[in-house]
Amino acid sequence: MSLLPQMQRYVRSHPAKRHWVRSPDYDERLGFGDVTPRLSTATLLEEPMRAISIGTCALDENHFNHFADGIQRSWLLFYQDYVPVYYGYVAAVVRQRQQRLMSQWRHRAIESLYLPRALCSLEIIATLSESGIPITDTQALTEPEDLQPNALRDAARAAITEARQSLETQLASEWITHATEDDWLVLDGSLTISAAVAEHPRIIGLVKSHNTQYVRFPEQEVILNLRLGERSAAFMPPGRHRVCSWYLRLHQGSGDDLYFGLVRVEAALPFDPERVTEISRWVMTERRPLALPDSRWDRMIYPIRDCEQFLRSHEPGRSAFGWLG
Repeated sequence: MSLLPQMQRYVRSHPAKRHWVRSPDYDERLGFGDVTPRLSTATLLEEPMRAISIGTCALDENHFNHFADGIQRSWLLFYQDYVPVYYGYVAAVVRQRQQRLMSQWRHRAIESLYLPRALCSLEIIATLSESGIPITDTQALTEPEDLQPNALRDAARAAITEARQSLETQLASEWITHATEDDWLVLDGSLTISAAVAEHPRIIGLVKSHNTQYVRFPEQEVILNLRLGERSAAFMPPGRHRVCSWYLRLHQGSGDDLYFGLVRVEAALPFDPERVTEISRWVMTERRPLALPDSRWDRMIYPIRDCEQFLRSHEPGRSAFGWLG
């Protein structure tokens, strides 16, 4: 049974002092405010930083046949006294392509309420548990001296993000267990979700966001000036799980943003320039069909768009929250 109908019955049968929040949409769609750009320092694996033409390959030379993505949805339901109570929905999917047709390989979804248990009365926690409503405690993600509502909200959203990442890692681990030598997996995002994923020779990550800059000017200028079908020299970003990474221009824009059509690719170490170029060619074959009407179509391959559409078709819609008023 879905969590939301359970929650509706719980609220009606357990009147209490609550401050209701009539949010028009998920927090992810409303936005979390401005994201601060970060500068990190990477180790260059190919010197000097330069643009490298990758050439082309036929469609049947592309070995990619599995694709993975995840989503999270966080909705502030109400405040119990001053404590925010969040509904969290996380889901992940691995889709497989056979004879150019996409189908489901594995799909997982988890719902839960997110709240700091220690700040809620024992009676409320007991009645929620008795109603069969799953609870995720967010107390550990909040600084003891900072218990104001906004900090508690941040902690809930951070916990939901952790749950999504854990689910994505779980599915990727299952894929590794069942994969054959002919299978390849493309993740939407970084490989560094786990050591096993980062070290697997047939998993690559496609990163659409460029919030973190790994090289400084003038090397950064080389990346921004990449033309269609060119990749940058490879480098190793810092982090707990080391990978090989490079930039690739999927689409050429005219009068568009500097990052139009630019993705960052990740693959397992050790670095092999011929392998990097070969993988880049495979990625380039994924540019058609276009991932429209998604606003990020220039940095998204169509199979990842297919994953997102699948996940969105299963998520709870706005009507599921109509009982909040």
